[in-house]
Amino acid sequence: MKNKKQSGAKPLDSFKRTPTRRYDLPPQEETRLSHAGRFRRRYFDLPAFSGSVDRLLGGMLCAAMLLLLCNASMPMGDVPDVQARFEDWAAIQNEKTVKALPGPTPEPGSELYEALQFSQEAQQEQLLATPTPVAPGVTPEPTSQFKYYEPGELAYETDKMSVSIEQKKKDDFVYYVCDIRLSDVSQLRTAFAGDDFRSGIYEATSDIAGRYSPVLAINADFCRYHREGVIIRNGEVLRRQNIKKHHLLVIDENGDMSAQTDRSGKQGLVANRLEQANTWQTFEFGPVLVENGQAAELPKSFYVNCNDGYYEPRTAVGQLGPLHYIVIVVDGRRDGFSRGVSIPTLQELFLEEGAQFAFNLDGGGSTTLYFLGEVINMPSGGKERSVSDVLMFMANPQ
Repeated sequence: MKNKKQSGAKPLDSFKRTPTRRYDLPPQEETRLSHAGRFRRRYFDLPAFSGSVDRLLGGMLCAAMLLLLCNASMPMGDVPDVQARFEDWAAIQNEKTVKALPGPTPEPGSELYEALQFSQEAQQEQLLATPTPVAPGVTPEPTSQFKYYEPGELAYETDKMSVSIEQKKKDDFVYYVCDIRLSDVSQLRTAFAGDDFRSGIYEATSDIAGRYSPVLAINADFCRYHREGVIIRNGEVLRRQNIKKHHLLVIDENGDMSAQTDRSGKQGLVANRLEQANTWQTFEFGPVLVENGQAAELPKSFYVNCNDGYYEPRTAVGQLGPLHYIVIVVDGRRDGFSRGVSIPTLQELFLEEGAQFAFNLDGGGSTTLYFLGEVINMPSGGKERSVSDVLMFMANPQ
């Protein structure tokens, strides 16, 4: 084969080769300066102290830093707590502000002491008797937060109806007994928030009743809160679904009250039967308190807590005779005024009044008694709760 290599031509492996290490010679030592060109400098050198003055300044700087570190690590002395500092500050302020009164201090029992006491009491009475100025458009607060009525103060009577309300106090609760006589069942009526069962809104009892001007009105069963039950109002069937957890108050076409506690019937059948009987009103709540003038057996497990000792504001309605009704409203959750009553105690109140029938309605924050345009009880929340429906006794129903 002909040799194609020409003189002076570069070999094919013309890359720069690493020189062969000489093992017969000692390794070459490298210094920090020899790498200065290859590595970027990423630190600062400490200042070099040269000369006696520089060494003196460096020593002083190191000593100052050492002293600072030692002081920072030393435990702090006893520091007074917040209460002690406040007492010291209060003592200083008292010394600045308290000044001795001129003259001798009157001894207790002396004439001067008694005169001062009488003067202070007279000033306090005058302050209480002086009316507080009220800005225009602002309703002044009552002098007492609780309401009390004299016997016979709450009464109404015409040739068509009569209402008398007596406020009573027993043990540690306050309640109202309303005696109501009507001449026709049509005077016992109901109304809804928004004036429609299907409105879906809620209003205070006084707002609903205020549009109809009844003599007396109470909160009813809050029928729109629960989505089931047989609802008949003013003779119209509004809901036909049966419900097992409630008792059913029935007011027939003559105004007589009864209750249905067996709710095992099929959906719609109970409502159909009541509709055929021309039922005037129904209310879903309970329990039944009195039947045939006797205490009804209270259920052990029920929608409402029927145990004795469970105190709440209550609203309940009953019957004394033909078109002769009784309403008992009990205030509650009011310290110093009325704590409320249990269901067994509410039952006893109706028996004491001679009720032949009694039924518990919605209570708690809903409890409201409206008479001649005014709420006369003390709703537990400080204001009326918005509800869905009310029960009214009217002089001239429209």
